[in-house]
Amino acid sequence: MSSHALPNAKADDADDVRWALETAHAVWSQGDKRAALSWVRRAAEAAAEASADLRAVELAKAAAELRAVLEIPRTLPPPAPPQNEPDAPAPQPRVRHHAVRVAVMLSPDHDGAFLAWPLKAGEAAPQNAHEALFVALDPEADLFVFKL
Repeated sequence: MSSHALPNAKADDADDVRWALETAHAVWSQGDKRAALSWVRRAAEAAAEASADLRAVELAKAAAELRAVLEIPRTLPPPAPPQNEPDAPAPQPRVRHHAVRVAVMLSPDHDGAFLAWPLKAGEAAPQNAHEALFVALDPEADLFVFKL
C-alpha cells in the first residue's frame, strides 16, 4: 500500500490539521503504519476542534478506511505474554525516547521555519505559540546536545 491512501493537507486546513497530516506522511514513510493511522485520527480531531466539521468527517472516514486496509482491529489486543519455548525470541526491551515540551511558532523571518523553546514545568505557551512535544527518533539522542 502506498502513502496515497493517506489524506493530504488542504490549503484551508487549520495548522494543527496540516501538521498532523504531514506527520502521518512522515511516519508512514518510515514504515510505522499504526502511527500514521493515529496521526490521521488526530488530524480529524483537530479539524473538529477547528469547527471544520465536514473536514473532520472526511478525515475520520479516511482513518477508518486506512484501518480496514491495514487490517488493524478497532481495539488492539494486549501483547501476548512471553513464551518460555526454547526457540521463541526473547522479548525486546522497551525503547525510551528523549522528549522535550516546547512552545513553537512560525518564524516571522523565514518562510516555513519554526521557532521553538523549552517550557518549564507548569509553564504555558504564550498566546502566539502552540504547545508541542519534540521527540528524538534516535533513542540515544539528547535534544539538548547537538552534533556539530
